[in-house]
Amino acid sequence: MKNMTSVKEIIEEAVIKSKKLKEAMIRAKWEEIVEGLFFKSSPLYIKEGVLYVTVESSVLLQHMYMNKNNYIKRINEILKGNYIGDMIFKVGKIPLEEYFKENIASETERPDEVEAALSPHEYKELEKSVENIENKQIKDKVLSLKVQSLKREKSLKKIGYKYCSECGILHKNSGNLCTICENKRHIKREETLLKLFRENPYTTLKEAEKFIDKLSKEEYDKGKEKKLDKIYKRAEFAIKDGSIEVARLELIEYFKLETGEKEIKRITEKADNLIELIREKLHRR
Repeated sequence: MKNMTSVKEIIEEAVIKSKKLKEAMIRAKWEEIVEGLFFKSSPLYIKEGVLYVTVESSVLLQHMYMNKNNYIKRINEILKGNYIGDMIFKVGKIPLEEYFKENIASETERPDEVEAALSPHEYKELEKSVENIENKQIKDKVLSLKVQSLKREKSLKKIGYKYCSECGILHKNSGNLCTICENKRHIKREETLLKLFRENPYTTLKEAEKFIDKLSKEEYDKGKEKKLDKIYKRAEFAIKDGSIEVARLELIEYFKLETGEKEIKRITEKADNLIELIREKLHRR
């Protein structure tokens, strides 16, 4: 019983130290965590105690946001510790079933076991890696896990999987990045672009390219549209709340970004006209 406890402690210590292991455990238990929303959302990565999640639509995003405390409780129960303190949801188009079935090496996938055989040299190297473990039961268990892991790794590589150049996970995307790292890269680039627009609404594609490598016009236009949508929604909310001056300032920023117009008088006139249109629209609702 004592030895079994030692194995358990080793596993728990591994969870504490490994962010990747926490992420893998969350992905494996995602259906248990979010139940019916399993196929409409996907955990991305953990950063500073925050779990980032892709959600299929803004409606589901609101629903999951309202239930995030329950999700956090379930996740920490699975991880056996208070590792996740918050969750951030982002609307995305990557369905979870595609992520598991097509992009990440699934535990249910069974490549040819004959092709997965280890060479005597590989086995000896694995034996050497556990030789400092004194407890024979733990040593045998760890060695068995390492052998299974290396066999599976070799098998997956034979059927087309490759290592992600960013995180090292086996995947079979067409590029060098797995789905998670591609998503992280996209989110980071988008956040950088939105920050540039926030600091200077007159930021052009050429100027943005200085901060974002190989930024395409499509990416730039999508980021601009997203920023405009955010500003418009803030202005609309301010008008609902009766804060007209706040709405005016928001819409001035809106027209700076949308039109590139620099004459403040003309921009303010456009903002005031739009305020009246929004008021009419809200009145008709």
